[in-house]
Order: sequence, then C-alpha cells, then structure tokens
Amino acid sequence: MIKEEELNEWISEFYPTVETEIIEVLRTRVQYAILDELNYMVSNQIATTDEVKKIVLDEIMEITNDSIEIDIEED
Repeated sequence: MIKEEELNEWISEFYPTVETEIIEVLRTRVQYAILDELNYMVSNQIATTDEVKKIVLDEIMEITNDSIEIDIEED
C-alpha cells in the first residue's frame, strides 16, 4: 500500500475557487492529474521527458477512444 506521505508529495490538491461551470472544474482536475503524472514520471526517471509525454498522450487517447457510457433515466 502506498504511504499517504508519498501520495501527498506527488498529488496536487485542487480546490475550485474561480471556476463558474462544472466543465471548468472537470477540465482543471484533469489538467492537475496529467501534470502530476508527468512530474512524477520525469522526476523518478521512468523515461525521458519526450517519452513520458508520449506515454501520457497514448493513455489519454486510449481513454478517450473507449466507449463512453451515459446514464439515461427512462420513465
């Protein structure tokens, strides 16, 4: 199990303050997560900066290419 101290070192907290719409909050959360992953991978020399960018972009493409399920309530 990962120690909380280690998580706190690499995961940025995000507290919505100026965002006025839900989509802004969601985009900002994604941005923080991507930057945290990039910083962690580069800092721990998992790969070069360019390789890390490619890895993360490939992950994003995989996520966005998967089917998206929408909850629709039927009456």
